[in-house]
Order: sequence, then structure tokens, then C-alpha cells
Amino acid sequence: MGISTDSVASHRKFADKYGLAVTLLSDSDKEVVQRYRVKNLIGFANRKSFLIDPQGILRKIYDSVSPANHAGEVLEDLKALQEAG
Repeated sequence: MGISTDSVASHRKFADKYGLAVTLLSDSDKEVVQRYRVKNLIGFANRKSFLIDPQGILRKIYDSVSPANHAGEVLEDLKALQEAG
């Protein structure tokens, strides 16, 4: 899933435009931004990803996310976690 501080309407428009199959959640009150400490120096949320397993354990933080190759990186990490057991 993806989360940003944009509105629900903005997310819907973005998802429709790009045909996203990913759920986008709105954090307009910035609660998630604060809990995950992703706010930058000028008050906006940085683009980060968090790999959280089914038990709710944080397995990896991606501090620098490149949309072009990030999905592949996450898939590789998921595969490595599955192989590690």
C-alpha cells in the first residue's frame, strides 16, 4: 500500500490516471508521517518505504526510493527473507 499526505480525491485521481493496482491511503492529518518519522526539514514527508512482515515486524527501511527500480528491489528483499525462513 502507499501512504501520503495527499487527499483521498487526489489519490483517486492519481490511481485512475496511472492505472494503479496498489491501495493508496491518505494521511492528511500527518499521523503516520509523525509515527514513522518521515517528515523532512521543511515539513513535507520524504519518500520512504518500509518492509513489514505479516507479524508486524519491521524488516527493512528504504530511505531512498527510486520509483523506476523500487518494486524490483522490494521483490528481491522479500525473496531473501523467504529463503532465510
